[in-house]
Amino acid sequence: MVIITEFKMKVAVLVLAIFGSAFAASIGNDVEIPPFRHLELDPIRPSEEPSRRPHLRIINGYEVVPHSINYQAYLVARSSSGAWSCGGSLITNRYVLTAAHCVDGATSIQVTLGAHNLRNAASGQVTVSASTWTMHPRYNSRTIDNDVAVIRLASNVGLTRGIGLSRLPRRSDVGVNLVGRTGRVSGWGLTSGSGSGSNVLLAVNNTVISNVECNSHYGVVRREEICLSGAGGRTSCNGDSGGPMIVGNKQVGIVSYGSRGCPAGAPSVYVRVTKFLDWIQSNSDWRAS
Repeated sequence: MVIITEFKMKVAVLVLAIFGSAFAASIGNDVEIPPFRHLELDPIRPSEEPSRRPHLRIINGYEVVPHSINYQAYLVARSSSGAWSCGGSLITNRYVLTAAHCVDGATSIQVTLGAHNLRNAASGQVTVSASTWTMHPRYNSRTIDNDVAVIRLASNVGLTRGIGLSRLPRRSDVGVNLVGRTGRVSGWGLTSGSGSGSNVLLAVNNTVISNVECNSHYGVVRREEICLSGAGGRTSCNGDSGGPMIVGNKQVGIVSYGSRGCPAGAPSVYVRVTKFLDWIQSNSDWRAS
């Protein structure tokens, strides 16, 4: 068991869960569903037990209208030791934004865009190999700090109804207080702490909470991170690591980590995109406005 000590140190557990018989299964247009890569921490304060509030144990989220989140990317990374899946978001027709822990250790990455049902390839869905990927130089796999990366695609992707661009914050959005606003997370990942992944793209909505409140659960949340409430049992178990968290119409977060087992009531933690605008611009062809 991983423990967050009284000295406020955090240690990540990398969870590679095999969902049913989906491991390495070729589907659609050569899309695969290997295990999802998901980071979890043991909380310093346990969430309310589901048995006390069974109606809070709502994990699934809801199926989105196909292609309504058309910047959502599905990643399959490989190394000599195996393969894993993550989420991401298309930010230009050549670059995808994701979490550093999604590409850490990878020797090859494939990116699928324009997908809704991973087992039934949509018209216009494309899978593109990555030519290079860059993790933040101060990414720390032990503390999960600076958990951000960009992926350069081997070729430009054409924008269509089913493939669009995520809108990142403006420089003027830096410092804007989002506490109390509704955030939306999307992905094909965990539908429960011990359950399977989803074939179709799901989303979940919850409220942005302060880092002070989030710290009462984890004790390690930094200003470069932003948290969503776990009220209603809805957490980023519903969205793959590396996927987008949206407030309004802007991507303000990248799915980073959650509480072990996705317990009801536990907040989820995201990379705060506004803290990394300069880095994203310096390592891609995206330009801040």
